[in-house]
Amino acid sequence: MRAGPLSSPKVIELLNSAFVPVFAVNEDYRDAGPAPAADKAEYGRIYREALDAKLSAGTVHAYVVDTAGHPIASLHVADGAQPDRLVTMLERVVRERKVAKGPTLVPPHRLSTPPTCAPDSLVLHLTARGHGNSWDGFPSENWITLGPKESEGLLPVDEPEAGRAWDVREEVATAILTHFYPQTENNDVSTHRFERRRLHGTIESVTDGIAHARIEGEVRMTHPFYPGRANGNIVDATVVGYLDFEPATRRVRRLRMVTDRASYGTGTLDVAVRSVP
Repeated sequence: MRAGPLSSPKVIELLNSAFVPVFAVNEDYRDAGPAPAADKAEYGRIYREALDAKLSAGTVHAYVVDTAGHPIASLHVADGAQPDRLVTMLERVVRERKVAKGPTLVPPHRLSTPPTCAPDSLVLHLTARGHGNSWDGFPSENWITLGPKESEGLLPVDEPEAGRAWDVREEVATAILTHFYPQTENNDVSTHRFERRRLHGTIESVTDGIAHARIEGEVRMTHPFYPGRANGNIVDATVVGYLDFEPATRRVRRLRMVTDRASYGTGTLDVAVRSVP
């Protein structure tokens, strides 16, 4: 949807002027999901009322509800992902309900922002994008927070000098490499099964109190596309990048990594990781 109709100027204009867009993550609204009970009840009510009204209904749907919260139109995501179909539905609602257009109630803003974290934490922003079907049309984003003790695991134990090499601690490498996958229906990283995971550093220079190191690595892990449904899809990637840190304070100044070669299932994949101030 984001790569298709939600990137269409016509759809954006309609939504911003006549509707209040809301999205819900299905996993949050299941029995064990983190959504509040009252929200889960509303989620289920809209679904049941759509069925009663003989509207298209399901867990992957675009619903339009009136100001009282009752569903008045809907499209399955396969239809809603087609800009013309979505525009037709939205324009029909505006016309039939005599909706008065106005300014956007909630100004557009970034949906993915750095998390709140403890002082001296290292915050990493990871972007992953596949190449192929509609799922790959929009990059996924993850934020990875490493506390001071975890950040230490990125650095060599010994005094840095040119040519010195070391392995990043496994739990720190895992925290980063776990998110090397494109958009899928499955965001439960506990389902990953690793065959390989490694980040390796080599000091290239130490100048003016800053150590500059080359970072290389690899990861191979299973990542099911759908939750709870093993399909044998594997992420296989090699990584290159660099790390700047202060040997005196053990503070990471900058980390940048990209995939040198990466694939997921039968398609290819690009991943980039950067530290943010």
